[in-house]
Amino acid sequence: MADDGIELFIGLIESIDTPGAVDACRQLLSVDERTRAGRFVFERHQRQYIFAHAMLRMALSHAAPDVAPAHWSFSTGRYGRPFVAAPATSTALHFSLSHADGCVACVVSRHETVGVDVEAVSRRVAPLSTALRFFAPEEVETLRGLPEPAAIERFFDYWTLKEAYLKARGFGLNLPLDAFAMQVSREAIAISFKPDIADDPAGWRFSLCSPSPSHRLAIADGSRAAGGLPITRNAWPLQEAAE
Repeated sequence: MADDGIELFIGLIESIDTPGAVDACRQLLSVDERTRAGRFVFERHQRQYIFAHAMLRMALSHAAPDVAPAHWSFSTGRYGRPFVAAPATSTALHFSLSHADGCVACVVSRHETVGVDVEAVSRRVAPLSTALRFFAPEEVETLRGLPEPAAIERFFDYWTLKEAYLKARGFGLNLPLDAFAMQVSREAIAISFKPDIADDPAGWRFSLCSPSPSHRLAIADGSRAAGGLPITRNAWPLQEAAE
């Protein structure tokens, strides 16, 4: 992979859940991951977990072809952010993983401050009531001024962008969602912070896309690279897992 870039992998469950695929992917997982998958009550959640973590392993091996997908091992940082523990590669690889009903996604980069979030868009959500509980005041006011269909779309823009930022920072939910605000327009996506948050808005670039009509995905890039890192979208190499 290019030293200065973000590799994005997306898999829609309806297209990747072919006969034998989940078993092939399960073989790539560690014993601990298989145990975690088995703890899900519903089979669809088990399959989603298996596909997501197999995707991550294949994505890392796409970036470092000398390492087989099953050979990666992981640990977690102070706030629970996972990172590659072994094997060591010539240049460190960083990743972010996300999955929602029907979709799995991950990004891999040489830069640590990258994050991805994907959400299943629900038309049944009440954007204002949820935003009032979690979002910054300026985001709430923007939602108030939009008709319902547009408000729902913007709500999921905000939600995925915020989650992607938190993942890129490695904070999990230790930073409140109302401590920073997203500004979304046709021209650009920007972020602003409360005065007590030690971060520079100019150091961040964001992007949004819709992997399907029912999913919204956001990427946060805190690399501070001029213009942001280029993003390469890859089809999930499911065939590699089945071989």
